[in-house]
Amino acid sequence: VQKTNHEELILLAFADVTELRAKASELQLKEKEILDIKINAEKIITKKIEDSEKRYNMMLMQSPFAFAVLKGKDMIVAFANDTMKRIWDKGNKIEGKSLMKILPELKDQEFPALLQQVYTTGIPYLANESLVKYKRKGKMENRYFNFVYQPYREIDETILGVALIAIEVTPEAEFNKKMKVSEEKFRQLAELLPQKISQADVTGKMFFYNSNWLKYAGLGLDELKGEGWKKIIHPDDQKEFNKHWQHSIKTGNHFAMEIRFLNKQKEYKWHLSEAVAIKDEKGNIFKWVIAANEINQQVEYRIDLEGAVRKRTTELINANDELLKINKELEAFTYVSSHDLQEPLRKIQTFASLILEKENQHLSDNGKNYFRLMQQEAQRMKKLIQDLLAFSKLNTTDIKFEFTDLNLIIDDVKKEFEELIAEKHAVIDVKEICEIYAIPFQFRQLIRNLISNSLKFSNPNRPPHIIIESHNIKYSKLNIENLPFQEEYCQITVTDNGIGFEKEFSEKIFKVFQRLYGKEEYSGTGIGLAIVKKIVDNHHGIITATGEIDKGAIFNIYIPTALNNNS
Repeated sequence: VQKTNHEELILLAFADVTELRAKASELQLKEKEILDIKINAEKIITKKIEDSEKRYNMMLMQSPFAFAVLKGKDMIVAFANDTMKRIWDKGNKIEGKSLMKILPELKDQEFPALLQQVYTTGIPYLANESLVKYKRKGKMENRYFNFVYQPYREIDETILGVALIAIEVTPEAEFNKKMKVSEEKFRQLAELLPQKISQADVTGKMFFYNSNWLKYAGLGLDELKGEGWKKIIHPDDQKEFNKHWQHSIKTGNHFAMEIRFLNKQKEYKWHLSEAVAIKDEKGNIFKWVIAANEINQQVEYRIDLEGAVRKRTTELINANDELLKINKELEAFTYVSSHDLQEPLRKIQTFASLILEKENQHLSDNGKNYFRLMQQEAQRMKKLIQDLLAFSKLNTTDIKFEFTDLNLIIDDVKKEFEELIAEKHAVIDVKEICEIYAIPFQFRQLIRNLISNSLKFSNPNRPPHIIIESHNIKYSKLNIENLPFQEEYCQITVTDNGIGFEKEFSEKIFKVFQRLYGKEEYSGTGIGLAIVKKIVDNHHGIITATGEIDKGAIFNIYIPTALNNNS
């Protein structure tokens, strides 16, 4: 029995050993699979790291920011991307060289000391619009950069060198520098001007008031900055001011408004406040300049005048059509030629002249041109006012008709245009002029305007030729619409060979402010022929005009002769 048990034990043990060996073989196979997986994973990770490093290096090389790594105390270039090499302009093979050998002109500037400071302390250094003087293409240049010096460290935080990241901002820096100089000059000029001058940022917040403002308001700059204007604007004007001001801020449009401002005597005075947007080279608004002129007397006078006009209008409500027409023309003249037009016009001319004279060297060619255009437009406005004044005088009742030699009037006008006639090689022929019964000074204005019109609208390709002639004609021989009955008329004809006009404009040209051609092509105010028609109306006559493009114009005037004129 013992022997049998012993053999069974041996067989069992043998079976266990066989099973263990099989499991051991199985485990060895799995370990090999695990090892293969680990090796493959390491390869994949390594490949991804290598690809990431390549992408990172490519990103650095192609970055618009200039990037370089300087190692050691001698600041040896370990790496520089394409942008940095392009800025330095020392070729592509600069790695391994000292920065001071690559750019020796930096030695006497602040940058070597700053690099050493960052290298030894580990504290980054940041600079904005820093001036760097160095050679490019053999010539010293001034360039401006925003840059940062960052300590370049090992994994264990040991400082190996300095990483440099920079971007060139030369145009912006030079513009800002010019703006600082311009701003200083503006403030000096603002202190010399009699107006109240202020400035606001792009959002409309005030940041500057000249001394005239501070003296007027009796407040300090800190009290008026931002939205401090609310302290001095009349409560009834604040809502309207804010509405128009915010509209200008959003659109960039010119701001103009009559506002009441509180002075240090606690009195509200009317001012004309105007603001213009100042833009950079890209057309972006970066600030506003505001000028305020006191117009208290003018506004009070205007209010009284408006009241008087309203009263007079009520009194004349039953007047005839002629009186109503005269009243409207007088109102139009009063409005246009009021102080509110003439005073700003004078100041515009004065300021434009001062700026062109005093600030000429600081203005761009465009800026100078804009100021010249401003002066031209101001001069045109002056001529407009003069013509309006002439037009208004035609309404006066203090007029006297008398026998007038038209030849003398024509000779007088020809002398006035003597230089222009010579300049254009013009010829003025006068034929069979009859004596007229007229208002002399008005008829002189009529002839002057017609000759001026013919000279102005002459064809540049041929000398002007103007023919003036007249003769008496019976009413029965005339077939002219709306011509009042008079037994006899004097017909005056003015013919020229100018640029002419199309038939449909024969009535339009006599209306106030009507122009057939742009002011860029031909100067004028659009009132000259309206004055001519008004004078003819005053003489109880009619004027007609016919024209043909590029062949000239013919003006026919019909006024009653002396025997039948009841004026």
